[in-house]
Amino acid sequence: MRAILSLAAAAVFSALSAQQAWTLEQCVKRAEERNLAVLNAGLDADFADKAHDQAYWSMAPDLNGGATHGYNYGRVIDRFTNTFATDRVRTNNFYLSSTLSLFEGLRRQGEIKRTGLDSKAALLGIEAARNQVRLETVQAFLDVVALRERLTAAEAQAASTREQIARTQALVEAGRLARADLLAIESQLAQEEYTIADLGNQADLRMLALGRALQLEPQEMLSFNIQAPAITALRISEPQADANEVLANVLRTNPSFAQAETRVASAEKSIDVARAAGLPSLELNGSLGTGFSGRNLRAVGEPVLGDPVVIGATAGGDLVYAPTYDVATELTPFSDQLEQNLNQSISFTLNVPIFNNLQNRLSIDRARVQHLQARNSVTQVRNDLQRNVLDALTAQRAGHKQFLAAQKAVDAAALNEQYARERFTQGAITSMELATIKATVNRSQADLIAAKYQYLMAQKYLEILQGMPVAL
Repeated sequence: MRAILSLAAAAVFSALSAQQAWTLEQCVKRAEERNLAVLNAGLDADFADKAHDQAYWSMAPDLNGGATHGYNYGRVIDRFTNTFATDRVRTNNFYLSSTLSLFEGLRRQGEIKRTGLDSKAALLGIEAARNQVRLETVQAFLDVVALRERLTAAEAQAASTREQIARTQALVEAGRLARADLLAIESQLAQEEYTIADLGNQADLRMLALGRALQLEPQEMLSFNIQAPAITALRISEPQADANEVLANVLRTNPSFAQAETRVASAEKSIDVARAAGLPSLELNGSLGTGFSGRNLRAVGEPVLGDPVVIGATAGGDLVYAPTYDVATELTPFSDQLEQNLNQSISFTLNVPIFNNLQNRLSIDRARVQHLQARNSVTQVRNDLQRNVLDALTAQRAGHKQFLAAQKAVDAAALNEQYARERFTQGAITSMELATIKATVNRSQADLIAAKYQYLMAQKYLEILQGMPVAL
């Protein structure tokens, strides 16, 4: 499996001439633009902003309208004419209604403040996600640079071993050294070439990991490469930062800590909102309606006198007649009915919570628990940041001390190797002793590089925690 990954990595990065080198700053910028955690944090911020807008709009009165169109069959009282209908009657109804909350125990005002804090926390969440992306990108970037530096050192050491093989070959042919000495140095070269291959494989794999962190497209991966300044030119000085000062600066500028504190304030507002639900509320209600009926008729023209009809009799038995009139009718027009049937209403509604199965009380208790959880989160974030600061400062100080010690070891090992080569040429030491000294040189160089990048990563970690720009 490792061999397959190595071949795949070699295929991806084979066309070095076509590669475009990226700086650390460019890598961080691309990661921030494409990282899914940052993108999701942006969506959370957008959602929180919409919720804040909704809280403002909830203060305005609502407005609802409706209309119906139907037919009545059978015996029914027509609502607009108040008469019985036995045939099919068409009806239409139209209405508008509105409700304005006059008082709700300042619940809506509390929701506006709470959603405003939630929106602020969501924006801080974007920056917190970016900080995490910066840390991951810097770590991957420096891993590649460190591996490449180790690879360069290993190749230089292998080149030196090849020169030593050539000199030893001449001495063997001249009869001054045994062939076993040549074989031992060739074995040393084989081990160094294995180390070169392994370091190259690790560097390629870390390059692939860095490319995935940047969300590069397959075509971009084919031409992806990085460049960094000569890390050896950076001044590695003894750390002078005070842990308390650094922590105070981190707490002042770190978005994760600010986000946690903002959530505490939001949770506190949630308690006020929950309490407001248990107070009386007052609403103003208004409505406007009208309608149309198929039985709403009106008279047309002048009445026409008809035959009289008997309506009773006198005490003497004489019949009493009354005149009748015939009146022509027509359906009242639609627009006239809408005007005639217009009705309006306005009312006030007072709601006094008396007992609602302890829902309000439990809501307040839940809000208090969430407030305590938010406060604990602040403590947790503070403790995490304090631990991270102390770990980074400790790693930086350790890296500085290890770098100084490794630098002395490298200088001493290089000088020892130089003398050992001369002594080997003179036959004063064996090839195994020379190989041991060269292994010491390789190990000292690896320790030096590891200490240097441990120092540098700790330094960048502290800078990111304090909100400083990422740069090499």
